[in-house]
Amino acid sequence: MRLFNTTNKWKNWWINRKLDWKVSYLDNWDHPHRYLISALLSRLQWISLIEIGCGAGANLMNIIKNLPGKQVGGVDVNSEAIALAEKTFKHGVFKVGSAEDIMMSDKSTDVVLSDMCLIYVGSKKIKKYLLEMKRIARKYVVLCEFHSDNLWNKLALKINSGYNAYNYKKLLTKLGFYDVMLTKVPTESWPGGDPQRTFAYLIVAKVPKI
Repeated sequence: MRLFNTTNKWKNWWINRKLDWKVSYLDNWDHPHRYLISALLSRLQWISLIEIGCGAGANLMNIIKNLPGKQVGGVDVNSEAIALAEKTFKHGVFKVGSAEDIMMSDKSTDVVLSDMCLIYVGSKKIKKYLLEMKRIARKYVVLCEFHSDNLWNKLALKINSGYNAYNYKKLLTKLGFYDVMLTKVPTESWPGGDPQRTFAYLIVAKVPKI
């Protein structure tokens, strides 16, 4: 049962997942919610961006089509996904690895993006993942993740899907981020129903300079 999937079990599931990354992910660069991510990014001041759990780079493709001139890259545990991303984005920086230990130097990118990556991270490790994002980011973290401030709703989500939702306003503030802003993803921007249509939020938080 997915209810009992730990962070490491989910990680291994993605590491060993075999699929056509171009058809299943990269070709879906125009999914409606990706335009919301690009629109949010267009309102921020930045040049470079790293996406954790980037897969083959569907979000990155949407970003460079809508925001030309940006430097993009990503980290993912699946080596086949990263191989396709490296082939697609000739000047991007891509690494195979876990977002809990990103092989990048401190303050090495303006923005760190996560889109439905942290839903696989359990409560014992979520702070570690967010602190690692904070470590490499100069300006912002931008999340499209499952948010809820209701304990019972989070528990029901975990039971029904195995996914994790967090109170990101509270959690990010506690970890030293500031100006945390949350926006519910409109239902029309996520065709296909729940749990995304209930729990998906766009979240942007500023990273302390020191």
